[in-house]
Amino acid sequence: MARAELALVATGPAKGEVRFAAMGNTAHVMVLADDDAKVSSLINAARDCAARLEAVWSRFIPTSDVYRLNTARGRAVRISSDTEVLIRHLLAAFDATEGLFDPFVLPALIQAGYSASMSGDGGHSCTAAAPHGKPSSASVYIESVEGETWCRLLDGATIDPGGLGKGLAADIIAERLMLGGATGVLVSMGGDIRCIGDSPDAAGWVIDIETECHPVLGSSTIVMKSGAIATSSTHAKRWHGGHHVIDPATMLPTDEASAFSLRQSSVIASTAAWAEVFATATLVAGAATAGRLIESRGLAARFERIDGRPILTNGFERYAR
Repeated sequence: MARAELALVATGPAKGEVRFAAMGNTAHVMVLADDDAKVSSLINAARDCAARLEAVWSRFIPTSDVYRLNTARGRAVRISSDTEVLIRHLLAAFDATEGLFDPFVLPALIQAGYSASMSGDGGHSCTAAAPHGKPSSASVYIESVEGETWCRLLDGATIDPGGLGKGLAADIIAERLMLGGATGVLVSMGGDIRCIGDSPDAAGWVIDIETECHPVLGSSTIVMKSGAIATSSTHAKRWHGGHHVIDPATMLPTDEASAFSLRQSSVIASTAAWAEVFATATLVAGAATAGRLIESRGLAARFERIDGRPILTNGFERYAR
């Protein structure tokens, strides 16, 4: 479960922000509302929502929907409405990227070394044996029975929410806070950022992208009125001999020796979930095709090659500050 690390930080009338541990990362929530009491209530709601989502989506929590699905060996498991939303996003991402974003790579991820939680809580992943063949969207069956939602994973498939879970959590929290009375919200879940509504800066939400190529010089800064940005990097989760971005074609961590390799991808989209999907997909695709993939979807992105050279798509500069 997520647990707050910092108390509410008062930053002025009707504005507040908080940072807390969630989903193996740090969540950062900024809220604008009509009064301080509403801000405080909404920030507590954000923290509670993050904890609930982690409790049903984590592959490191034995009671979660995802853990139980992955260990059910094809049996039907009752899932929450939030988990149904997550699974449908995972399948849509798989189809939309023609498998570049693959939610079925959990066995390869564990084999590569990502079998324990990196949040420091000592949690271990659910097991994930190699599937019977190549899983696809047809390997996931969802059905509603008398008001309850049930899911089965067929063909030995297992799922990993991966970065999409972080992005989707940012979307869900931001949208629920707006429905709860916020006038403006920014939610970052481990760097997957969704912003909606009023912002502290008149120009819009000012967001820094931490860069690998020039860490001493600082970050690249963008400004947006509303939308999302997500960054995926082979440096985000590393261990001896590997990293967490799996190439579905080889079922190994993406090749960092190729001249066309990318080590970081930051994608701007309407939601953090889809920004994360295409940030991961472009890391897998590599520098030769990443730009075309982004521009064909009307998105904008900033990439870093493995040698540190940055690449900007045509639409990115209009967000740059």
